[in-house]
Amino acid sequence: MGYIAALLSKTGENVSPALIDMMKTASSIRGDAYGTASNEGSIIAGSPESMSRLLTGACIGHKLVKIEPNDPPQPIQQYGSPMALEGRIWQGEGVSNLSVIADLIGEDPDEGIRRLIRESAGSFAVTALLGEIILCGRDLLGVVPLYFGENDSLVGIGSNRKMLWTVGLDAESVPPGNLVEISKRGVSSKPVRGLSQPQVESMSMDEAVERLDRLLLRAVEARCRGFTRVALGLSGGIDSSLMAYYLDRCGVDVEPICVGLEGSRDFVAAEEASDGLGLPLRVRSFTLEEVEEDLDDVLWSVEEPDPMKVGVALPLHWAAGIAAESGCRVFFSGSGSDELFGGYQRHAQEYAEWGDAVRELMFRDVAMSHRVNYERDYKVCADLGLELRLPFADVDVVEFGLSLPVRLKLSKGPDPSRKLVLRALAEEFGLPRRVAFARKRAVQYSTGANRALKLLAKRRGRSLAGYLAERFEGAMEERLGSRS
Repeated sequence: MGYIAALLSKTGENVSPALIDMMKTASSIRGDAYGTASNEGSIIAGSPESMSRLLTGACIGHKLVKIEPNDPPQPIQQYGSPMALEGRIWQGEGVSNLSVIADLIGEDPDEGIRRLIRESAGSFAVTALLGEIILCGRDLLGVVPLYFGENDSLVGIGSNRKMLWTVGLDAESVPPGNLVEISKRGVSSKPVRGLSQPQVESMSMDEAVERLDRLLLRAVEARCRGFTRVALGLSGGIDSSLMAYYLDRCGVDVEPICVGLEGSRDFVAAEEASDGLGLPLRVRSFTLEEVEEDLDDVLWSVEEPDPMKVGVALPLHWAAGIAAESGCRVFFSGSGSDELFGGYQRHAQEYAEWGDAVRELMFRDVAMSHRVNYERDYKVCADLGLELRLPFADVDVVEFGLSLPVRLKLSKGPDPSRKLVLRALAEEFGLPRRVAFARKRAVQYSTGANRALKLLAKRRGRSLAGYLAERFEGAMEERLGSRS
């Protein structure tokens, strides 16, 4: 895991000092290695302070936080072109290493990155320097964040927004499945691979369960291969309970973690799920004072004061922090399931009113998951030194889920059910019915995070949105100002 940085000066000025500032801002986690590269050469060092500065108007950099023992320092030189990759490719025997990915890109970075986006099944962001052109791209679903920014004198790329903010650039998300080209003329984005709505496949529930089982098992196996121990955020809902089941089935030592405010509804549900699976559960409750204490760190990771995103990120920050303290380097989540299998109340309402037309709503939700969920969650985990892995965001799982008949996801009637195929899958494996059919409640509500944030806002006579905006502005000014 790590952080990608890239800068190009439109006027030919030296960008190396600014690039090093970006890597300093990337996160508070100390890197295992820091690297910069230009057309003139590359430098790898143990800290940003010890790096000599290249004299160059175009440069890429990387801050390495080792997750797997063989994660190498970057950027690497590939046929004379420096490149950096963040994320993993899930194919073949599991996780492809950087040299395999570099060989796939080959001698022509432009065509090679297109090929990587077009043909590989992975969660990744990649950047390469080709003369005075910076190329970058993301996987089809956009699990791994990547942003670009531009002003009159600079164009840049960063793994998070604050890296770009620290050099005076606004930040926009690189579109998933796109190749972005940065030159002195500015930024251009070209679609390479787009998520498409497949035709509905006719199948029974039994057939759907059998096929989904194979796909999820393969997705989880690839993401935990090489690890004996991983962490999982367990709320007791169907999504995280299935993740716990598959991780245990893969033979990995899974550490389920449940967090929330005192009295959280998730505690009972998570205990029922862990008991049903025969897994030990780590439960920790947090206080209102801890919410206030941790809020700036959460805002720093989320990089926006959106109440929904902050409410979801807060318990994830706690769970990931506990995982990091216990020595885990990989954090699993059931994120992505609701959009794909009809987990939201709006899906049930749309289905009741418009029938199978709800497929379009669900497809849009899947296509926008990178903006709504994945980028936020990945950054929260990364800022604590963990790599987030999302089996429900596996390309094969997503394409299969989109092809399922709606009747296998949602029911109609006075008390409609959602995510039917997942519940049938859970029953097939003997999960207790109270776990398989537990009602979904959004994590910001079930953990008590939203209630706590509202109470803090009320104490200051502010709306929740106003309070978070004020805290966000203060946190950004303090932390980015200290790096100027």
